[in-house]
Amino acid sequence: LFQLCVRSDKDGFTYPKTIAKERGELSTVISIAICLILFLVDLIHNENSFCVFAIQYTTGVVLTIVLQLIYRFILMCEEMRHLISRYDRNVWILFKDVLHFPIPVYMTFFFGVIYLVYNYSSTAFELWNSNVTLPRIVSMYLNMYLLGKLLKLDSGPLNDSLWIAEDNGLDYGSGMAYSFFFGYLNLVLPKTGREDKHLKEIMEDYEGSNGITFAVHKLFILIPKSMKCFVSLKNEYSPSVDESRSLEQKVMTVAGVQNRVYKNAVYKISPKKNDYIYVSAEYATPLKTFKDVFDNRGQHSENFHKHKKDIILQFYLTLKRVLEQKGLNQFCELIYYEDSYQKDGVTCYYDVGKIIHERIKGLKKSL
Repeated sequence: LFQLCVRSDKDGFTYPKTIAKERGELSTVISIAICLILFLVDLIHNENSFCVFAIQYTTGVVLTIVLQLIYRFILMCEEMRHLISRYDRNVWILFKDVLHFPIPVYMTFFFGVIYLVYNYSSTAFELWNSNVTLPRIVSMYLNMYLLGKLLKLDSGPLNDSLWIAEDNGLDYGSGMAYSFFFGYLNLVLPKTGREDKHLKEIMEDYEGSNGITFAVHKLFILIPKSMKCFVSLKNEYSPSVDESRSLEQKVMTVAGVQNRVYKNAVYKISPKKNDYIYVSAEYATPLKTFKDVFDNRGQHSENFHKHKKDIILQFYLTLKRVLEQKGLNQFCELIYYEDSYQKDGVTCYYDVGKIIHERIKGLKKSL
């Protein structure tokens, strides 16, 4: 049985054959070997001078980088439409993302351009009359493609952001959404637990025992843009919110934890003086965990902070889609909102009670 587990020792990790392990550098070694072989074969069969041969390859490398840069400026046209929401109105941040390349790319481009400028004029005639056969063209293109992969030309913040937006379900935001749904919402919304009641039935029981009426029979999940999740919706920034007794708890045994308790908070909101509406609402707890991750400056904190807007958006879109697919959107309402503003250089937060109240009015109009 000891051999069934991953083991850690001074030399690294030992994995059972059936458990995936970290990938090595074999593909990189093979790519480098192919580049060198193609280069040497081409050099041996080259009918032109070495200087012309070198200029042809250098031109190919520089042109590959330039084409990647042109493509990024094409992408920038779309990004300009999101300058406010994604780049905080800062064009310089966008430019840095567009121009971001690994240092080896800049070094290759810099020395390549210098070499071309220094040697082109003396070999221009020979260059334009050089012999370039189809096999040489294929060989050079393959070399340029592999070199682009080795230099990681397609890496950078803008490419990472676009990869997240592809919605392939593998990004951090989608992962949080699926975990939140199947690990929590799918347990508290439908008929589960000892009492086998769905959320609406639990809320109706609460109404009967407490003599109140909920504005809507839904659980409001709050997704603040800043990911600031207060301990309670009742706080100094939300004077319209007051706490009430929680809904009836659900008790379930999940993943080896016996009699795990689930319960949802109830709040009363006073949009007007002496006028209360009752709602069940809470923050999306995965966002608090996510914020804690990059606030504590771990290995990937910088990347998480850079792409937090993309990640939160994918969390919202994925969670909304899953709720609709599972038919549980009738019990749950997502509110993704701008929650903060600056006042005299100090971060303040909008009254979340008013935000929920506005959504309730919209829901009632759509009925």
